[in-house]
Amino acid sequence: MNKKSETISSFPEKGNIMKKIGAICIAGFLSTSVFAQVTVNVKQQTIKQALRTIEKATDYRFFYSNQLPDLDKTVSFEVNNQSIDAAMSRLLNGTGLIYEKKDNNQIYLAVKKAGANPIRVSGAIVDDNNEPIIGANVSIKGTTTGTITDVDGKFNLEASPGMTLLISYIGYATKEVTVSNQTVYKIKMQEDTQALDEVVVIGYGTLNKQAITGSVTKANIDTYRDVPTNNIMETLKGSVPGLNVGGVNKAGSVAGFSIRGQNSTRDGGNNPLIVLDGAIYDGSLADIPSEDIESFTVLKDASAAAVYGSRSSNGVILIQTKRGRSKTSKPEFSVNLSYGISNELKRLKVYDAQGYLKKLLDVREANGLDADPEKIAIYLQPEEADNYNATSDHRPTFSDPYELFRQNAYNLKANVSISNSSDFANYYISAALTDQKGVVMNDRYKNFSGRVNIDSNLTSWLKVGVKTNYSIRDYSGDSPSMTKAAQFSPYASLYDDEGRYLQYPQTTTSFESPFWSMKTDDTEKYNILGAILNAKITVPWVKGLSYEMVYSNTLRWSEKYYFYDEYTTAGQGKNGKGERKHENNYNMLLDNMIKYNNTFNQKHNVDATFLYSRERRTWESTTAYAENFDNTVLGDNKLEDGKTQTVNTGAGESGAIAWMARGTYTFDGRYSITGTVRRDGCSAFSINRKWATFASGGLNWNISNESFMKDVEPINNLALRVSYGSNGNQSIDPYSTLAKVGTNKYIFAGDPSYSITQGISSFALNDLGWEKTTGFNAGVDFSLLKNRLSGTVDAYFTNTTDLLFSLSLPSVSGKTSMLSNLGKIRNKGVEIGLHSVNIESKDFRWTSDFAFSLNRNKVVTIYGEDNDGDGKEDDLISSGYFIGKTLGTIYNYKVNGMWQQEDVDNGTIMEGMRPGDYKLEDVDGDGKISSDKDRQFLGTSKENFRWSLTNTFDYKGFSLMIYINSIWGGNGYFLSGNNTPYYDEYINSGAHNRTVFDYWTPQNTGAKYPRLDYNSNARYKGTKYMDRSFIKLQKVALSYDLSPYVKPFGFNNMRLSLSADNLFTFAPHWDGLDPETDSGLKISSSPSIRTYQMTLLFNF
Repeated sequence: MNKKSETISSFPEKGNIMKKIGAICIAGFLSTSVFAQVTVNVKQQTIKQALRTIEKATDYRFFYSNQLPDLDKTVSFEVNNQSIDAAMSRLLNGTGLIYEKKDNNQIYLAVKKAGANPIRVSGAIVDDNNEPIIGANVSIKGTTTGTITDVDGKFNLEASPGMTLLISYIGYATKEVTVSNQTVYKIKMQEDTQALDEVVVIGYGTLNKQAITGSVTKANIDTYRDVPTNNIMETLKGSVPGLNVGGVNKAGSVAGFSIRGQNSTRDGGNNPLIVLDGAIYDGSLADIPSEDIESFTVLKDASAAAVYGSRSSNGVILIQTKRGRSKTSKPEFSVNLSYGISNELKRLKVYDAQGYLKKLLDVREANGLDADPEKIAIYLQPEEADNYNATSDHRPTFSDPYELFRQNAYNLKANVSISNSSDFANYYISAALTDQKGVVMNDRYKNFSGRVNIDSNLTSWLKVGVKTNYSIRDYSGDSPSMTKAAQFSPYASLYDDEGRYLQYPQTTTSFESPFWSMKTDDTEKYNILGAILNAKITVPWVKGLSYEMVYSNTLRWSEKYYFYDEYTTAGQGKNGKGERKHENNYNMLLDNMIKYNNTFNQKHNVDATFLYSRERRTWESTTAYAENFDNTVLGDNKLEDGKTQTVNTGAGESGAIAWMARGTYTFDGRYSITGTVRRDGCSAFSINRKWATFASGGLNWNISNESFMKDVEPINNLALRVSYGSNGNQSIDPYSTLAKVGTNKYIFAGDPSYSITQGISSFALNDLGWEKTTGFNAGVDFSLLKNRLSGTVDAYFTNTTDLLFSLSLPSVSGKTSMLSNLGKIRNKGVEIGLHSVNIESKDFRWTSDFAFSLNRNKVVTIYGEDNDGDGKEDDLISSGYFIGKTLGTIYNYKVNGMWQQEDVDNGTIMEGMRPGDYKLEDVDGDGKISSDKDRQFLGTSKENFRWSLTNTFDYKGFSLMIYINSIWGGNGYFLSGNNTPYYDEYINSGAHNRTVFDYWTPQNTGAKYPRLDYNSNARYKGTKYMDRSFIKLQKVALSYDLSPYVKPFGFNNMRLSLSADNLFTFAPHWDGLDPETDSGLKISSSPSIRTYQMTLLFNF
């Protein structure tokens, strides 16, 4: 897209120098200087290029319209230590252009002004957050009249009614406003995120979007910033097509996430690679405050992710943290404060006194026992009976027993940052604090993090910088067992005579108090300290050639301490037990890159990157354990007092080496071709397969730049992409391929000494290698109707082979299984992302963002064996893998009703079944249910599709954002077997409370769930699977811009927001707490958290 006007001012890409945190010196970066004299040598350059040359040699900045004449005229001249006027005179000689110098070294180009009967037009230019845009170009279209906005974003010029104001600023879409008789305007500019020539962060660099051949999506973070969250995944959940983010129900948790389905059968084998500020990142996303993140980019297909080779088969997430910026030369302080209160999205309901007593009678009746309501006190446990008879009205001890295990929940967040920038350096310093309490007792999360980012131009050819961060996450505190909490009787007693929690609060020894399951002391802390050093050397004598280095060091360590005293279930029999565990992990990464980017004859662009990378990881752990204490007061602080003590230690290391080459050629902004090849070596793999090579290629055709498209008015941008490539997956633990020998000690009867034996603990795997994913992607990027509608559509197809699969071994080998490369999984899908500007007027704007993704996968092959001779490969039923079926396939008995008394009366009930038992489908019709003949394919736990819709309404200073997120099943998709209260422990006991559910009794024959003794006494048992489909009102935020009221007091802007997160769920088929987290109707379920927050954001 041709920008109508531009400000030729840029900060070259900065690098990083590692320094110790706390020893950063900023003063040297805060000064600027102005050069009064000019020395330049311009040879055969256009006037545009010559202006850039002068900018690089001086502090002058030029402002002009691209519509001015003679800008492409070629000139040659030289000035040595002369004034800027001399240089401009030589530059503009014979062009008919004039210039005007203004304050702050700003120079404006123009021609003689034309026009008559003008009026004075003024106003302000602001961004999406109603912050002023300083230095925006405001001109009259078709003329040379123009100006630039001041520090308040204001402008003032002369224009005639009917003329068009042309407003432009780098990074924003050019905007046109027709002048009427109105003299004052407030004009809001939108970031140019939809333009096809946008610069996008890719692996090991950036690239114009027009030249990108793979599937790359940049998340729109700013839309959701008004709803504070604890990590970026909670911020972006559902908004990026193909990025699948799960749900959480505990304070400080990070949701699981994946990109484009499931490629591996291994735990952790589907995790995307995370790259932070150009370096591979192994920490938690909870350690990166959302407020520190500048951009979040997802590389989804093989072509885009191939630069990371052996670990990118599940996609790559690129995160860039903020750099120093300032709209003036002064430091800018930003403060973001939020406080919220939380409750359950949906509470787990347990029986109150009336329901508990009724269930007690129903249990007895179901088991053929006496069930006389007049004998309730006899049926109750002794402790319950005492409390039942304590009052004449049989008042319960607790009206809601579950209330004992809740707490008042809240979420407090604070983020403070300071940033500044100049032509020579920039810095960004931030600190963030989070304090969150969940809805369950002792569920608490605290986090403190700090960041220092500095970039500096040491010379015209050397740029260096450092990005450092520290974070500590604290999850200390142990919550009670929620499985036990739901069984707490309304007539139980909480304390004994000494004020301690009763071990058996309702007498029966089958139920211990949930408080006895809690650790007496619990410490769980995770720390991370990281630094990334970047350096860039631009080779002066070869245009476009540079060397870049990225050196990353990351140290992670954790502290996990616990102690159970003698008044806990775990510590009672051992008179206390405790443990202290320390873990340290160190990662080092060194990337060396040679880059070349040059354009020849204004049509041929070549972009090449060559990489050599080394990586080293080390880890160690120490665990000290003790039990049987004479005195438990000091707990784990005095483990040496335990009579039984053990110590376990461990350590290891791994390494990786890689070479990579990537080249992109673009012709005339229309055709681009990209090729990538990477060779990886990893120490974790076998001696014969430590190395692998991965390659990819792609094409991009920017159709909108073709001559035949110039008169197609509705289409502003249109581009087609195709790509094909391969990636790897190294989800394997180090030393897994080595033969290992284990040592054991045996004590024989009558012999006080012990004997040492040794044996093979694992076999050597000399041919174990990478999982490999190859894939094809086709996509279209478009923008229509003057950019009112824009988006992307992608379709993909992948095959993953050489799966790291656990192969069963015969028992005679002494081992049960071993890893092997076998099997094949296939994925295919469609992704759609749309952005629309529905209404845009002077004071009102309505935009929408829509995301849709659909994925289908299936198991193509596993072992390749056909032992039953049917001509088809055998399924691996024991592991849940079925040839030709999707991963997550449910193979079980089908529940198709409930047996009733009339089935007994007419003799049709199956032998061994009773009224109130689930009726299972007898597939072979033999009158009984057997696992080999009556199980069938019921569906899959995988979703059918995902979609989300965000609507943003702006009216004057108000902004309302409404975000809906949905995962949908139907037709056998997205099934779960977690609504199974009939399988809860002690479901057939009258001495335990439980979740309220609709169970069958002779008086309630239309119940949804079977009789209470179904699990204990039915001959055949099955699970009723339910559809988890849901539509969730995920986020709502109402904000107001207070900037006009606070600017007189020295603030640049201020914004107040009221928001809600996880507000409401519509799930037509789900009985449990939250279908998103698969938290069903059962006593072990944990509620999800809903939060209402107020946020104040301001800077000065």
